[in-house]
Amino acid sequence: MTTTQSTNVATVRGAYSAFNSGDIPTVLAVMQPDIEWIEGAGPYQGRYVGPQAIVDNVFAPVPEDWSEFTVTPDEFLEAGDVIVVLGWFAGTARRSGASFRSRFAHVIRMRDGLEASFEDISDAHVVHVALGR
Repeated sequence: MTTTQSTNVATVRGAYSAFNSGDIPTVLAVMQPDIEWIEGAGPYQGRYVGPQAIVDNVFAPVPEDWSEFTVTPDEFLEAGDVIVVLGWFAGTARRSGASFRSRFAHVIRMRDGLEASFEDISDAHVVHVALGR
């Protein structure tokens, strides 16, 4: 493992930690200005380009929909500038009070030490059920 790869994993780990503590400015600071973010399924489904589009369409709705929401990474798998993160989403829907836990795989591509793309692959069914959608 090279120093760059280790630094990339440290950057990604830090972003997960910052997200879970509500420190969105730190999450945004590790993104390229032209980052492509793909939510393949779930309530925030879409392709968003740039940090502001991600805030508007993914991060801002989370506290509106969930009284509790965590993203817990279990494993970080490296292949050069690509990092695959395996973990769990968990949350409690604000409106219904229903809770869920769902497995995810995130594929993150790094460029010059920052996140250049992010793709969420997860089981959206349990999320939709908790939200009553």
